[in-house]
Amino acid sequence: MIYFDYSATTPMSSIALETYNRVATDFFANSRSLHNNGLESEDILSLSRSTIAEILNVSDTEIFFTGSGSEATFLALTGLAFSHQHKGKTIITTEGEHHSVLQALNYLKKFGFTILFVPVNQYGQVSAAELEATLTPDTILVSIAHANSEIGTIQDLQALGDILNKYEILFHSDCVQTFGKIPIPTEVLTSLSVTAHKCYGPKGVGAAYIDKKIPWTPFLNGTTHEFGFRAGTVNVPGIAAFAAAVEEYVPHASSDMRKCHDLRQLFMNEFNHNDHLVFEGHPTERLPFHISLRMKGIEGQLAMLELNRLGFAVSTGSACRVGESAPPRTLMSIGREKHEAHELIRITFGRWTTEEEVLLLIKAWKQILLDLKGYDESE
Repeated sequence: MIYFDYSATTPMSSIALETYNRVATDFFANSRSLHNNGLESEDILSLSRSTIAEILNVSDTEIFFTGSGSEATFLALTGLAFSHQHKGKTIITTEGEHHSVLQALNYLKKFGFTILFVPVNQYGQVSAAELEATLTPDTILVSIAHANSEIGTIQDLQALGDILNKYEILFHSDCVQTFGKIPIPTEVLTSLSVTAHKCYGPKGVGAAYIDKKIPWTPFLNGTTHEFGFRAGTVNVPGIAAFAAAVEEYVPHASSDMRKCHDLRQLFMNEFNHNDHLVFEGHPTERLPFHISLRMKGIEGQLAMLELNRLGFAVSTGSACRVGESAPPRTLMSIGREKHEAHELIRITFGRWTTEEEVLLLIKAWKQILLDLKGYDESE
């Protein structure tokens, strides 16, 4: 099986695996224990925190480790909302946000918060003008992902952040798809969420950044772990593996993204003028390793299963939403009909994707076009 689903998860790097095994073996103690073993675990945790903070260009005390990117998102959004509700109870986001963001905001609705959706253009982008027009006098928080996981479009966080800074409104971003791969403008963000398993680290580890100048309210009172941000014994081996994976990868990320961009272009050049295929997302302001496309009139799940049968692993959108009958929200938010949204296929490359593998994928797509659409480009 050839793997083209790096946006769903990445395989762990060898250094991440080695680090996990070493720390789990030699530094297994609870990092809150006061004996020497516990202090050694705390040192590992502190070093890992410093690594993640340095990559984001923030302070160590602004990084909070969690059990996933989704948990980081939930705790950051609820912590900020509850802490600032005395100023207002309106939160703004987009219809195409990751499920974890929408889950957190739906939870906040139970406590009287109002959720507004800022319009996006045909590529899923938010303009500074549209965002400013959506703001209300009691808006306290905006959450907009750095990059959309389903169509790959990247948002201009700098421009959006400049608007929100003018009105002193908090700004959160889901940076799960971009962390470790492309620069994140943390200077305009109040908070962000990331995860280890999208950048060659282990599953079950995430992190939140929150500006140290901004108050937040803990979801559970009385905990001492992660500065009170999250309850539960800290996964020191997983966190160390996260830090090791991203520390190793970041110096090579730019060249890897150029390679992925070239591989993406190789695929695009073969099908750009094919009337049976529609490519979604912004053509240039997008994740360089990400392809989002639809085969007209063909359910994405059918195309995905055909590719699976031929030995290729792709997806029909966010892996967090697999099993639902509802079409991808992102496609609906950019004006696609329900049947069109159900056509979505996502192909994503990574550090171990090769040109030979992409050429095989191109051949397979041509076979599927022939089998499902009766299209033969040689005719």
